[in-house]
Amino acid sequence: MRSDDNSVPETKPVSYKRVLVILNPSSGQHSEEETRGLIEDRFQHAGLQYEIRTTQGEGDALEWAKAAEQDGFDIVAVAGGDGTIMEAMSGLIDAKSNIPLAQIPAGTANLLARALAIPADVEQSLEILFSGREERLDVGYLPDQKRYFALMAGCGYDAQLIGDATRELKNVLGFGAYVVTGFTNLFRLRRSRIELTVDGRTERFRANTVMIVNVGEIANLGIKLGENIHPHDGKLDVIIATPASVLGALGVLFRILTGRFKGHSDLRYLRVERVSIVARPPLATQVDGEALGETPLNIETVPKGALLLVPAEYKVAAEQQS
Repeated sequence: MRSDDNSVPETKPVSYKRVLVILNPSSGQHSEEETRGLIEDRFQHAGLQYEIRTTQGEGDALEWAKAAEQDGFDIVAVAGGDGTIMEAMSGLIDAKSNIPLAQIPAGTANLLARALAIPADVEQSLEILFSGREERLDVGYLPDQKRYFALMAGCGYDAQLIGDATRELKNVLGFGAYVVTGFTNLFRLRRSRIELTVDGRTERFRANTVMIVNVGEIANLGIKLGENIHPHDGKLDVIIATPASVLGALGVLFRILTGRFKGHSDLRYLRVERVSIVARPPLATQVDGEALGETPLNIETVPKGALLLVPAEYKVAAEQQS
């Protein structure tokens, strides 16, 4: 392995013959017809065998991905948002499949695609099926809900702003919907009594936000939640925010946005393999940008649990390898 901080594995492009495309017609800003047309044009031009299935509701992507390898497909490509992508990823993991997941970003935020340097443009993202490489990523797992996540889970402020970003608001404002709900929820902050158990050790405190993060940096959005938070070390990172006022919350947000992650009494970081969160009163929860319900949350790490297709230039720093 190269020892520089931005190593790119020397791998030749993979070659696929039969693609299952899972298309969510209600995702993001593109029409179903437009997205389908771009996919069909590119795959027909390349002579690929493919099948496009359009989701009708929750669970479709999960079941189709779970059966994909058995059905003779050698890759699953998802045209949708983070929710549909995670559903398909969960199906592949559940089936212990050896075929990768490709992303065709068609949602509102497309955070996982952004984190992996996948272009937001549909046509450009399709090219990764012909020039990209496969990469294994750690994932988090919620055993009570039997659900996986690639980016983060959380309870409190982050979950509340996600829950308040309605489909109608996202259709109008796109990613700006989260900015609006993030601002309005600053004035609704409430702290709960938290019982946090980390790798068998329990502590109690008051907080309004606890996030469990697998991917801590989304470079092209300028988002960095902490130092050395990445999906290649076999660990998850817990971020605990405890401000008791709007002014205190703004101070925490300012420190995160300016990269000053240490030395603040209202901001703590822990690196874990397993974590359990109980809150009284209960806090809203989210997983990868999808509202989940309320606490409690039980989460564990699945090292190298997901196989994804990434651009050939996607960089994994040497110290990030577990």
